[in-house]
Amino acid sequence: MNIQITRTHIRGEYCEGHLTIDGTRICDTLENANSRIPAGLYPITLAKCKQYSRKMPLLNPHPPCDLCKKLPFVCNNTTLPCYCPMLKPGNGVYARLDGSIIVGVYNCLNSIIHPKVVFDALSERIRKSISRGNQVLLTVVDPPPRTQP
Repeated sequence: MNIQITRTHIRGEYCEGHLTIDGTRICDTLENANSRIPAGLYPITLAKCKQYSRKMPLLNPHPPCDLCKKLPFVCNNTTLPCYCPMLKPGNGVYARLDGSIIVGVYNCLNSIIHPKVVFDALSERIRKSISRGNQVLLTVVDPPPRTQP
């Protein structure tokens, strides 16, 4: 399975984009512009995240989950204790410096809605593809540079 994130805008502290699977647009993405991952090709693996207590789609290479401490309260907008790029639910990117990519439906500037529903569907597609023995690759493409008239 080939997943592509095409970044459309980088404004201030956030970076907007679109996620497509094999050429079909699935959802929108948000990233913190200061901690976003570099453009490139990343294999995705499912591993149990100690903080979320569930399997999460991690971008390799990632640090082992032994470095993360289990936090007493975790919600969609909780940041990870260390830099660990992954696809995850959430609705904003301020103070999110863990390299994560938030998925959902674009609502307005720096905001997406329905993150849990979109993430669960995307995570299930990734899980099924991996269980069938397929490799899941994520390609991140930066927006074209702006030209001055």
